Amino acid sequence: MNLLLKLLGVRAPEAVGVSDFTLAFRGSVQGLWVAALVLLSGALAWWLYRRSPQVISASRRRLLAALRIAFLALLALILLKPVLAFTVEGSVRRLLVLLVDDSLSMRIRDPRTDLDSRKRAAIALGTLHPTNGLRQSLPENAAAPLEAPSRVELVKAALANPRLNLLAQLEQEYDLVPFAFGQSLGELPRETAAAKAKAAPDAAEALRRHSWVQRLDPQSPLTALGDALRTVLSRQRGQPLAGIFLVTDGANNSGGSPRESAALLRQDAVPLYTWGVGLTSPRDLIVASLFAPDVAFVKEEASAVVRVRAQGFTGRKAALKLLLDGKLAAERELVFAADGEQTLTLSFVPGTPGDFELKASIEPLADETVKDNNSRSQRLKAIDTRIKTLMVEQSPRWEFRYLQAMLLRDRRIDLKCVLLEGDPNLARGTNSPYLERFPQRKDELFKYDLVILGDADPRRLTVQNQENLNEWVSRFGGALIVVAGKRHMPSGYRRSTLERMLPVELEAGLAEPAGDPVGDKPIRLELTASGRANPMLRLSDREEESAAIWKDLPPVYWVARVARPKPAAEVLLVDADPARETRAGKMPVVAFQHYGLGQVMFVGTDNTWRWRRNVGEAHYTALWGQMMQRLTIQRLMGGSKRTQLAADRQNYATGERVAIYARLYSPAYEPVQDPSVQGVFGLRLGETGRRTPVTLRAIPEQPGLYRGELVAPAPGQYQFFVEQDPETPLDFNVTEPAFEFSEPGMNDGLLTELARTSGGAFLREEDLHRLPGLIAAKAERVKSPQEVELWCSPLYFLLL
Repeated sequence: MNLLLKLLGVRAPEAVGVSDFTLAFRGSVQGLWVAALVLLSGALAWWLYRRSPQVISASRRRLLAALRIAFLALLALILLKPVLAFTVEGSVRRLLVLLVDDSLSMRIRDPRTDLDSRKRAAIALGTLHPTNGLRQSLPENAAAPLEAPSRVELVKAALANPRLNLLAQLEQEYDLVPFAFGQSLGELPRETAAAKAKAAPDAAEALRRHSWVQRLDPQSPLTALGDALRTVLSRQRGQPLAGIFLVTDGANNSGGSPRESAALLRQDAVPLYTWGVGLTSPRDLIVASLFAPDVAFVKEEASAVVRVRAQGFTGRKAALKLLLDGKLAAERELVFAADGEQTLTLSFVPGTPGDFELKASIEPLADETVKDNNSRSQRLKAIDTRIKTLMVEQSPRWEFRYLQAMLLRDRRIDLKCVLLEGDPNLARGTNSPYLERFPQRKDELFKYDLVILGDADPRRLTVQNQENLNEWVSRFGGALIVVAGKRHMPSGYRRSTLERMLPVELEAGLAEPAGDPVGDKPIRLELTASGRANPMLRLSDREEESAAIWKDLPPVYWVARVARPKPAAEVLLVDADPARETRAGKMPVVAFQHYGLGQVMFVGTDNTWRWRRNVGEAHYTALWGQMMQRLTIQRLMGGSKRTQLAADRQNYATGERVAIYARLYSPAYEPVQDPSVQGVFGLRLGETGRRTPVTLRAIPEQPGLYRGELVAPAPGQYQFFVEQDPETPLDFNVTEPAFEFSEPGMNDGLLTELARTSGGAFLREEDLHRLPGLIAAKAERVKSPQEVELWCSPLYFLLL
């Protein structure tokens, strides 16, 4: 077809077809005159050849006459000026992006126990013919290599398979641009193919140009599939793209949404062809998470919540072990009834104070797909002390009774109580938890770590008492929890020292009515974004599950009216009723703030006891226990009086961001006013290594409070300190991330959805031979209308 078009004088080197052709005549001479001329000249030519000498045979005379008549007809046809109009359909050579997964999950060796999965491996490895699908039989001697090849081995074998000849076929029609992706995207080196495709694709030559295939070595600890697709589209924008061939197991544990990226591909008419590598349901046991406190008390029982997922081990048993610095602390036998997840709580008792590694593990089974995801660990600090707690109430209301009962049972708490309206004789009994009065001297008050201040009458809590509380919190790192009440708290403390300490603002006209009304309307409380993430309000090891528990808790029937949170406060729980909402947002119910060296928490309801009565003690005990421990931990661990350092948690995975907060005071206990301070972090416990500087910047409207951020480095135990006080370090731990092995199955659901959304196709090994045809069927055709004056074309004169 290309030769014919060239003879017609059309420049269309990539043309593959012609359609919609029409013939027209644009000469000034009428067709009847031309026809008469052709008939007359033809008749004359015929008559002349009839009179030729007899030496010429009759057949030769007829041939010569026909040629002469055709020649004369072509000459006469020039007078009509014939023009041929048609459309040339062709294709433009385009780019095809190869996007290959370079994350650690591609190292997984999938035990291929069923026949179809072995056949798929055999097709990739070249043992079976690539076009005969799963109907063909495996050779008898092919079992061993197919039992557990790694995913990257299958990718290498399939791309180098001469029977499949995939790279060469694709390179014949497209310019291949290979990328590897994991946590980030990187272009793979290659030799440029010839400008013109070969008539017959050469597998060996294509593989030589793409030598990166045999050098594939997955190392990335994370997979950002959505980011990779988006970045490729951005880099190649403006160039003709035939599509993206994505080679992956479908893992996605970092970055943006792959579904949003697939929608962008569809908008740009770039189809995504996904090859799902691996098994969809491999046999595996996974210790998905370990949720334990960062700090535990010596010789006191602590709990660790462990989530275990099982797949393909129905009816099997395994032992879950909890190890404390390598020594067995607890053990539980697991029976796997079906595929799914189990959540187990194991109790342990630290015997001595110090820093320990807490590890939950299951011994790997012989036929597991991944043996590197059977354990989780975190650092734990054991301290040999008790939280000295003072609880102050006006009268024994329900909130006081339930909370007092819980604290008296808790062996971590050394509790003393003051009932301002109570009988003084309560304090005179043997081992009585009661005091006759609120501590009047500073040395009596400052020995406590935590004060829980209830609905106390401000006339009984003197100005000096409040000033002592203020100094104890701000200068000595004390923790104060204020529990609202219908009679006095917080409405009775307007314009007082205590009001300055609260994380909420009070305004005139918001005081509760006199008396002790019984609430009869349910009030729903709602977690804020900070509340969902804050460990003090976490009722499960998973944030989503914790939020669901909060949503299902019974309503309360009274909350204290406050105006708004203070600028430095963090609001954790709000009243969901829009009628109480102000321009500052929903009314805060639970909020806390740093106040000097200490912390103050406001609990704006006296109804948390209802959760204990209606739901059980688990959530009630966890909530109050976590609040008390988190607020007092810095004081219990002997933190500096002038330097307080904190991170959002103690344990991180490599690559995660670590947010560091520092509250700093001068030697005169005045907040530091510098716009920024320098910090340093490095390996601790005498280990050698580089010290890395970190800049902490002042947080607006929070004097003395600074924030900095660093990226968790290689696994190890680290210390951070500010340069002005190197004697007060903050410890944190970094471990290898286990994201790549937490979901070892090939995510065929996601890959199918991405392909469908973008207009491409999802492929398994038996489908790979169809890839060139699938891409060609989606390629856009270039249509070019053409007009050729036949009477002056090279073909016409060749005919003459």
